[in-house]
Amino acid sequence: METLSIIQSIKSKMKMEFSAQVLAMFLLAFLPTYFGFTKELALIYYFFYSILFIFTSYYFSRFYFFYKICNTINVQNIQDVRWFYHELRLELANYKSFHYITTFIASGFGILYCYFNKVSIIPALNKMELLFPGQVNLFIVCLVFVLILFILTEYAVSWSYRKQLKDLKPYITA
Repeated sequence: METLSIIQSIKSKMKMEFSAQVLAMFLLAFLPTYFGFTKELALIYYFFYSILFIFTSYYFSRFYFFYKICNTINVQNIQDVRWFYHELRLELANYKSFHYITTFIASGFGILYCYFNKVSIIPALNKMELLFPGQVNLFIVCLVFVLILFILTEYAVSWSYRKQLKDLKPYITA
């Protein structure tokens, strides 16, 4: 019965994350209106948003089907519990890749946003004039931004399900 509570805990966490991300995608659709983007920038934003929407739909559908399959697991059958454990690990790897893809899509839009609005995040870098000032600035900021998001993604996804995976592992090795 302990495995049932672990699996239920994982399912409730999955349901909460799914709902939060669907809400976030809905709210992202109105971002240009809220921030008053120009028509050109809004067009670029919706181009990136449509790419993000396609990837999100694919990963959310996988996530949803895995969630539905979890309802049919017989917690008394060790083979089902082993299958669930290994599938969960695969789904978490897919979840990480989803976050990596969204990081690159958001970074692409961020670069174009900074370029079109001539945003200078680190003005001291513009004085170095190694390349065109805006290019140095954008390159360093994007590199740091992507690195931080990769670290956060790895940590957040691993941390989110670590306890449940650790609690479930003794049942599959028995």
